[in-house]
Amino acid sequence: MKTDDSNMITEVGPGTPMGNLLRQYWVPVMRSERLVAGQAPLRFHMFGESYVAFRGADGSIGVLDEGCPHRGASLAVAAVEGNCVRCIYHGWRIATTGALVEAPTHPETARLDKVPTGAHPAYEDGGMLWTWLGQGDAPARPNLAFSGLPDDQIIHTTGIVNANWVQMLEGLWDTFHAQILHNRVNKQVFAGTDRIKNYFSDKERPEGWLSYDYPDLSIESTDYGFAWVSDDEMKELNYRWIMPWYVHHTVGPDPLDDKAVQIHVPIDDEHTLFWQVMYNRHQPLQPDGYALRSFGGFDDLNDFRKDFSKENNWLQDRRAMADGTSFTGIADGRAALQILMEDIVMAESQFPLDRSKESLGSTDRIVVAGRKALRKAVDAFEAGEAPFGREADVAEVEAVFNPKAKASA
Repeated sequence: MKTDDSNMITEVGPGTPMGNLLRQYWVPVMRSERLVAGQAPLRFHMFGESYVAFRGADGSIGVLDEGCPHRGASLAVAAVEGNCVRCIYHGWRIATTGALVEAPTHPETARLDKVPTGAHPAYEDGGMLWTWLGQGDAPARPNLAFSGLPDDQIIHTTGIVNANWVQMLEGLWDTFHAQILHNRVNKQVFAGTDRIKNYFSDKERPEGWLSYDYPDLSIESTDYGFAWVSDDEMKELNYRWIMPWYVHHTVGPDPLDDKAVQIHVPIDDEHTLFWQVMYNRHQPLQPDGYALRSFGGFDDLNDFRKDFSKENNWLQDRRAMADGTSFTGIADGRAALQILMEDIVMAESQFPLDRSKESLGSTDRIVVAGRKALRKAVDAFEAGEAPFGREADVAEVEAVFNPKAKASA
């Protein structure tokens, strides 16, 4: 991939083509439970800019630019009074609605309703805080497969990844890697389930190495992004990418199994807010289901990767690699966390990635298609077209796992 094309889809700061496009979509910015009425506003970063979110006394949510609209002092240190934040520099008070209700620097006759406050529309759904960071009127809220579910039918975790958001998307578009990178830990996490019975090949590779199958990859463009199929000897996996950052990936073959989607939102060009969401539209999440089995060992759902960093080599255990206990050595006893961290380590170890030096193979077909789709979406938006996929009906869009008959026998 040419360097200019790579930069076009990865750079998200103010005024960049991709940054301008991504601001046209509703953004999930944090788990709702982090906001507590009366407590300090929480700072967060998206698309290279800084914001704060706070919860008012009545439970309402406010999202503002971090800089006070008066002279730019940080509202992350503002006082919270009722349903307002008060800047501690000059006392400006802004409500969760975005209204400027008091400005001691102005006379009582001043038209405060004419002063822009840097407020952004926000709402909560599924325990997630969503906001609109674009200009003008916000579009309709996204209606995803997990939208509107009761609390007992959805669970999620977040963490910051030190890599570009497209690198994280590419990790999911590259579905073949799961047969190698996650081979052993998948078998540990999902031991005895239909996923294992229908996922991994029994073919022996040279010197008893990991067994795997080469997939036949096909892709179909849709009005929301694209759908692709990874078809091999054991199963047919149907994945869905919804523009711009949602990827529905397969978990188990039973239609009533818990479902999974990853969300990768760019914080800036070098950091990504990672979401792993699991849900079940048919029933409450079950103790023995994929979701609760996966998240049960997580210490903090607001930051699942606290102890893992490049500085400690992501806690890689070389001894476990040598004795065959672990293929990747990236483990700390929480197997489900290991799957996420294996993906993240691969992305973080690439950065900064020079895509002009890659040597792609046949299993990278969807990665190439995804990059082209992002570039096409940017070009279309710059040409005056509506943001690609934003108005598409995706309420029924999910991944599908179809086991082969001979694998199930």
